[in-house]
Amino acid sequence: MTAREASRCVLCGEPEPFGLSICPGCGGAAHAVGDTLVFIRPADTDADARRVDHALDQLLEGRAHLSEHPYVASGHRALIRVPAAAAETAVRQLALKGIPAETRNARRAWAPIPHSFAILVGAVAVVGMIAGITAEPFLRWVSPLYAGLLAMAAQVRLRQPAIRIPYRRTPYPLRVERALAETFARLPLGSARDFLVRLVHAAEPLYAALRRGGPPPRRKDVEELLSMACRAAEDLADLEHGLMAVGAGPGAERLTGLRDRLVAKFRDGIAVLHRLRAETIADDPAHQELARLVTALGEDATALADARREIAALALEEPPGA
Repeated sequence: MTAREASRCVLCGEPEPFGLSICPGCGGAAHAVGDTLVFIRPADTDADARRVDHALDQLLEGRAHLSEHPYVASGHRALIRVPAAAAETAVRQLALKGIPAETRNARRAWAPIPHSFAILVGAVAVVGMIAGITAEPFLRWVSPLYAGLLAMAAQVRLRQPAIRIPYRRTPYPLRVERALAETFARLPLGSARDFLVRLVHAAEPLYAALRRGGPPPRRKDVEELLSMACRAAEDLADLEHGLMAVGAGPGAERLTGLRDRLVAKFRDGIAVLHRLRAETIADDPAHQELARLVTALGEDATALADARREIAALALEEPPGA
């Protein structure tokens, strides 16, 4: 796989900014928040099976050993692991490639064992019990236990996704990482997602430095900034969608002002984070600016709740000149 291919999401083909196999929108995140397994749904006809096999071979090329492809195509082995919020997106992206898929909870999922291996496990148990009756009595107890261990080992192997997402070593607490993963899964392509990606990139080295030696209140400010930025990114996406819906109709000017204000806040946040990291984490003026930005985003969230209702009302009206 070339460097260019490696930097693109395996599901949607869009640029993948975090060095993972899949982009944030399709579920790229720390392993800890990947709580859903995606399995291929076996094809009903031979013709469908050939089409799925071809699409799957293209998807897994360079990412999984050829010997694993049949187990993935038959639904015996998991294809990928994603956060629950991204599961629907992953299934939809696979469907666009002609690969039918379904999701299962990673903690409770039971991967179906291939028939050939099930026969082998059964044979081990039966032959062992026969040998225990006719020759060595202890085999009557050991053989079923050994067969059970084989089945458990197969289950562990089959639940390991064929597309391995490298563990993303993030300094953030799990609640922040989960919020980022779920927000990225919901955000459409556009400036809202781009701004959030840039903010996360700017925050990671600063937060890592603060964890090594910074005061806890300042780490808390960065955490709060990221949490508020997740909400703000969804607000920004809604505003942009609303502006497209209402065009130049009533309320467009106000919505444009709200959008521009959010964009300015994202740019300010990114600039402050870069400045804090480039200068010193003890820089009080920049830290105070970061705290003010967190407060401002919180105040905006209340105002934008009203804007959401206004967008919904305006979108239902017939645009002028229609």
